[in-house]
Amino acid sequence: MEEGHEILAVLDKYFPKQFDGKDSIQWLHKHTTQKRQDEWAAFFFEEYCFSLLTRFLGGWKGPRITNSKRFDYQRNFVWDLKLEATKDRNGKTLSWIILNDIRSTRRVMGLESGIGYVIAMTEFTYDIDGKLRAWRDKFEGITKTRMNSRVLKKSGRIIELKAIFIRNTDQVQRAIDDGWIGIFNQGRNSDGSKRDPKFQINFQDVPKEFLIKL
Repeated sequence: MEEGHEILAVLDKYFPKQFDGKDSIQWLHKHTTQKRQDEWAAFFFEEYCFSLLTRFLGGWKGPRITNSKRFDYQRNFVWDLKLEATKDRNGKTLSWIILNDIRSTRRVMGLESGIGYVIAMTEFTYDIDGKLRAWRDKFEGITKTRMNSRVLKKSGRIIELKAIFIRNTDQVQRAIDDGWIGIFNQGRNSDGSKRDPKFQINFQDVPKEFLIKL
């Protein structure tokens, strides 16, 4: 798929292969509204890549997922941008990527002739000693201790950049039957209501026919 190759080429050339938390958080504060996200790395990837893609390829934000969230990018096709860790903070290898909710995914596939996922597999270091959290709290003027704060990612190094394109819900169903797409059941909202289940994808088992690489 030509558009997928064009996207990968831009990101491979211009997105930094290595990045750290301090610089990325400062960039988010300066250029976006995603200033205080614990998952700063994912938002940095989405926002920085969107600015690159619209600059070099044109395009715009993708269709709506919820009232407050859209797919990350659209030109001829719809694309979501995923920065994913190869291992968690304990060194456990990760292979499943959580995608968007099933309802919106099926709707957009029907309207837009498919969805592509641009995936940057990344080796992270983690803020085990809490120094990045302390710096961030000071930088953001937070004086109250955050209870049960999650361990932040500290820095990242991209080791592989690739894309997956799925054209329709028939292909999704075949992927579910074959075991490389699954269902991720979310917990409940703060008001107790159920959250819509999401698709998840095992990036290690995606057949070659769905893969786009440089």
